[in-house]
Amino acid sequence: MQDNGDNFKLDQSAQDLYNQLEGIDKTVRIDASGTSGSSLLNLLNQQTRLLDHYRVLLANATCLFADILKSGTTAPGRKAVHHKIQAFLATLRKIAEFPDFNHKITCRLRGRQYAAEQSGSETYDYELSLSNILLDFRMAQIIEERDKNDGKGLYNKLMTAFQALSSMNIFNFSIDTGTGEDDDYKRIEENLLLLVRYYENPDREGYVVLNEYGQSSVNLTLLAAMNKVKPSALQNLVDKIKPSIIGPAPDEGLALFATVYDAILASLDKREDLNRTPVEVNRTQLLMDNIQADPERAPVIVQISRLVLAKYGSSPRMASEVINSISSAGYINIRPEVMGKRLTRASDFLVLTEKDDRKTLQSEALQNIEKGLDHLPDEMYDNISVSGVEATTYTSEGQETKFLLNEKILDFLSFFIRRSSIKKKVQDIANKNVWFDDDDYAVIAKDFSITSDAAADLIKLLRDCFDFNGNFRRSFFQKNIEAFVSCGSKVFEFLWQYLKELSLRNDRVSFLNALQTLVTHLDQPTVALNILLSDIFDRSVNNVQFSDRNAFILATALLTPSRSMGRSHIELTPEDVLRRKEELDPDMIAEVRTFFNQHHDNILLKFRLITERLLTASAQEEFAENEMRPRFLIYLIREMVIFFSLIGGKSAHEIIRGVVLEFGDPASSYYREMKNKENLRHSLQLLQISARSLRRFGDPQDMSLLREVVSNEEAFVQLYDEPDPLNHVQRVMAKIRQGIDGLSSG
Repeated sequence: MQDNGDNFKLDQSAQDLYNQLEGIDKTVRIDASGTSGSSLLNLLNQQTRLLDHYRVLLANATCLFADILKSGTTAPGRKAVHHKIQAFLATLRKIAEFPDFNHKITCRLRGRQYAAEQSGSETYDYELSLSNILLDFRMAQIIEERDKNDGKGLYNKLMTAFQALSSMNIFNFSIDTGTGEDDDYKRIEENLLLLVRYYENPDREGYVVLNEYGQSSVNLTLLAAMNKVKPSALQNLVDKIKPSIIGPAPDEGLALFATVYDAILASLDKREDLNRTPVEVNRTQLLMDNIQADPERAPVIVQISRLVLAKYGSSPRMASEVINSISSAGYINIRPEVMGKRLTRASDFLVLTEKDDRKTLQSEALQNIEKGLDHLPDEMYDNISVSGVEATTYTSEGQETKFLLNEKILDFLSFFIRRSSIKKKVQDIANKNVWFDDDDYAVIAKDFSITSDAAADLIKLLRDCFDFNGNFRRSFFQKNIEAFVSCGSKVFEFLWQYLKELSLRNDRVSFLNALQTLVTHLDQPTVALNILLSDIFDRSVNNVQFSDRNAFILATALLTPSRSMGRSHIELTPEDVLRRKEELDPDMIAEVRTFFNQHHDNILLKFRLITERLLTASAQEEFAENEMRPRFLIYLIREMVIFFSLIGGKSAHEIIRGVVLEFGDPASSYYREMKNKENLRHSLQLLQISARSLRRFGDPQDMSLLREVVSNEEAFVQLYDEPDPLNHVQRVMAKIRQGIDGLSSG
């Protein structure tokens, strides 16, 4: 990448910034006027620019990859192909500079969204991944908007590449850079040349190796060519293994291998004549990775893939669509216009299982389909209706499309449509004019796996939690904790999603405290934890909700169950939760770290959004009735800091250090532009908790930052228009000094 002065310069200091959420420039930036900008935003923006740098490289590599495969190896084109391959390898070497690079790049077709405005563009809705960085058409649009230099034209270039991949029937590929040695890149170069030759004529006799279904196999062909093995020799091996995979009596020892190719790969460590190819295309395993299953169910997943390949192996596009249709992940963020087509493919698969009487496979598919539909937003079902054997979907413009679907899928749709309407009633349950009938109770009973009578009792319990004026009665709720818990782990999601935004603040506080008691009684607290994290960093990642602060308070309570038991009425997590590490639940900590690793982009986005909201709100004088005030946002960041410090790790350490930099600098634009001086006290309270959180990491280098903060005591005092009546600055600085002394002696 060219550096022209103003562009982001990627050097070692920038590389060291990043490790999931990790890294921060550890100097306070002060300009010539003696004032500094937002250190926290500088951190978040620099991390974003670093991530965008690698996303642009990933996009460039994909564009080159698609262009290379289209080029052909005719004499006039060989020179151009050579230059493109060298550019591709150079891009891979730059990507390999990414901290914690796992040496693998993957691309797979999702087919859930319209990648362009026109109908049918879901056929090139691909997703690229590099370690835990993802790139799709939406992210390409975002990068193009925020990086006018390197991001220029990124969306159109990437869409051209995705369309090329789709036209060549490439629905996934992976590139393994090995250890990054020169020999590894030479193997990739050789692999690419062989790929180009394959796509010139995928049916070339004497070169192409057929799979167990008699179809040209790009991966088997490349495996032979890369290892200088005669295609006929590898074909003999395929034919030898074939009966053990798809014969009338499949070998139980091969039950975990979907294809002969997978079985051969598993045996490579025992073979001296074969080595795995660094580039793989349309590998079944990449398709099946979307179907999440317990290890005990893995053989069933393999049987599903074998059935799909036997029917659709000659059409990779159809095989991809069918497998996505029976994967719960295949319904995430799906467009209504695509829904009918996806469910039609699922119906096609169910027909296959009925023909062969494969009830186990049908059951697995239905379970995945139901799980996918279960997690769709309720608004999706506002655009779907069921009548007889047909489902009807409506676009945002009101265009109607009808689909004939399997009766079991129609049953799912009918249930979720009905459940969506019932949830609207629950949201208005404090209204005494809202009534539930037997059909409602039947749907609730099915949703919670309880009886209809128990469902009626649940609604009565919930309704009785509100008085005649519609105010929440916490005491009644707490008396009936056991009754709520008896409805299973889903009761938390039920209560949280539909009562978290109660209109009155006092009701929200009462509900928060009631739920704190509830979560300590849950048999599966990890379910509640993931519901809260998903609500903050997934469903509402582009917005800040009043419920976000309560979500963090509840999540912290789940990390520290023993300390949560005695709480009676709080609006904030007590500071003493930071005192001892041994009281944390290690399983819950591991659960959060896994979530953070999978949702890195969203966490960074949400934290930056909250910071920007605070900086904007602090600089304004008037607010609308329901607009978030600076105090709320300050205490939301406080809860995030506490939660991050309990989770630990380098990522949390650097983010909290960034908060200390921001609120420990009296010359920052945040303090300079603050309109309401009352917020000084709340900001200093955040600084105090952030300093204490920072000390948990035990890093001696943090002491220099904390000493710099306390050296600014007089400057903080001068921020007040009048003398600090409570000597709040002095008390906060005294506590930070005590912490420094404790850290030094420790």
